[in-house]
Amino acid sequence: MRTIRWVMIASIILALAMPTPLRAEGLRLEPKALHARAAQAATASALGTLRGELEAALRTKLEAKGSNAAAQMACTDGPACAIRQLALLNRCQPIADSWAPTLSWVLATPDVLDGLVLGGDIDGPWTRTMEVLHSIVTTVDGTREGLGLRVALATALTWSEPVKAWSDDSLIDPVSRCRNFLAWDREGVLDPAFKTLTIWELRYVVGAWVDDEDLVWARANIKADCRERGKIGDAVHGMVAYTLHNKEGVSVQDGNFYGGRRKTLALIVEVGGVCGAISRFGTSMCQAFGIPAMPVGQPGHCAFIWQKVPHQWSLNNDVSGWAQSSRHAGIQTAWGNPAWLVPMMQAAQAKPDAYLDAQTLLEASRIAWGKPSDDLAVLTEATKRCPLHMGAWRARVDLIVKSKLSTSVAKKALKDAAASLAPQPLAYSEIALVLQPVIVADAGSTSARTWTLARLDEIATMAEAGADATVCSSAATAILERTATAMTDKGAAAARAIVRGDAAPGGTPTITASEVKSIADFCMDGINRLDGSIGTRHGTWKQALHRLVDGLISQSVERDRSLARFETQIQGLAASNRVGDARWLADRLVDACKATKDADLEAKATALRASLG
Repeated sequence: MRTIRWVMIASIILALAMPTPLRAEGLRLEPKALHARAAQAATASALGTLRGELEAALRTKLEAKGSNAAAQMACTDGPACAIRQLALLNRCQPIADSWAPTLSWVLATPDVLDGLVLGGDIDGPWTRTMEVLHSIVTTVDGTREGLGLRVALATALTWSEPVKAWSDDSLIDPVSRCRNFLAWDREGVLDPAFKTLTIWELRYVVGAWVDDEDLVWARANIKADCRERGKIGDAVHGMVAYTLHNKEGVSVQDGNFYGGRRKTLALIVEVGGVCGAISRFGTSMCQAFGIPAMPVGQPGHCAFIWQKVPHQWSLNNDVSGWAQSSRHAGIQTAWGNPAWLVPMMQAAQAKPDAYLDAQTLLEASRIAWGKPSDDLAVLTEATKRCPLHMGAWRARVDLIVKSKLSTSVAKKALKDAAASLAPQPLAYSEIALVLQPVIVADAGSTSARTWTLARLDEIATMAEAGADATVCSSAATAILERTATAMTDKGAAAARAIVRGDAAPGGTPTITASEVKSIADFCMDGINRLDGSIGTRHGTWKQALHRLVDGLISQSVERDRSLARFETQIQGLAASNRVGDARWLADRLVDACKATKDADLEAKATALRASLG
């Protein structure tokens, strides 16, 4: 009995010593209460308890409301804070006691919690981001507020995956990188706009692939006439020679091109290189001055993008344009691989409060209800508050398709997308193609062709408003491709090649002459809807038409008829006082016919071109 009594006493003492977890109904969804509760939860166990409390309280609060009311409530201060806290806790699993105090501080501090949301997506685990952030804020002065906090958060997000030095693949220390950029800012050696960069933008500065010593070298050795903000990214073209072989005759394709030495920026200047070296050098030169930049991949080429003007992205060392640029391995970007998503993210973050609301609503759709109608209301509100938030748009249309919602719901989403995504035609074409099966079930039907032509009219309007021509023409191609491939029984690959301007697939033709004719008629009609006399609309038409010329002429089936088709268009252009366009199209036709190795075909095209003077 004495033993039992002592056990009971010990249990009571232990229970009194431990903090009492709040019940779900006792957790007030008010900012001050939520921040105070998070500040108390400084261990992994306490944060786990908080996670359960938040989830229960949010479900109770949101599910008590109708879908539209809940969507509005999710963006009010208290529920929004709770949603963001829960979303971060869900990502940071398992929580380690070593960095639990820092996570507690993040959850309790609005600027820090919201800053992580604004920082964008990461590829690596959030546990590593929290570990890096803990190391920074506990060792680097000035990293808990202002610019120092933004640099710290950007560094932690970037180092969700290890960042390696291009020189020798050694790991770059995130704490030193953060400390050095803050020191360089105090010294005044960075571009003045560095102080204005967002957390997301700062990720493409601190994540430089060169040693800190190389960044110092870059600032000391840049050409004097390139120190102006708008010229820093161009400095590479006067500093690094494009060369396929070094002075000893070793090919750039050889692993010993740089003689086994560390590939420092100084060595690149000494030896030279090809597109990869040039674009990485240009990127590093920008980052050395605190200017966001990153390499991007293009077909058979490496380019880079940089903020030539503060908060606006430009291509450099470019060959293929935005539409065919994609993120380079080792770079983390929001929403996917295409490079055009970078300026889209920039535009989405131009109104940070709206971006935060969209992110919050996106998270809310994952927490509560599970009923498609409620989730749809939340996601519709997200795309309304931040019209260029691609993540919210994808979630909205995926819900419509997976939940088999009505055609009217899909049409409403498509109409909203056409208005919201007008500056980003490839984003619009992606959303449209996801919704098409809901709106027009048979992709090969007459109604599907009508639907496709209507989308091309919208892309033409986007081009008229100034959207990038390479992006507009690629969006048009994507829309045309879906319908063209449905217009043939067995020749989908050939149809795709026609629209894309690729060489005809090898082997026995699987597409018939009548199918080629139907596809050609349809595509010509669609592409000519893009036509405009000047500006990006004219450029959009030319790029799409160029692809069609290459694609049709490469097909052995109906090749002569295709030549005649373009001859008619060339004559029509000339008759309409568009001789310049007629000559341009005739030149493209000559090039395409020459590629076929058909001497008779090439002679006909050449004669046509000669007739235009």
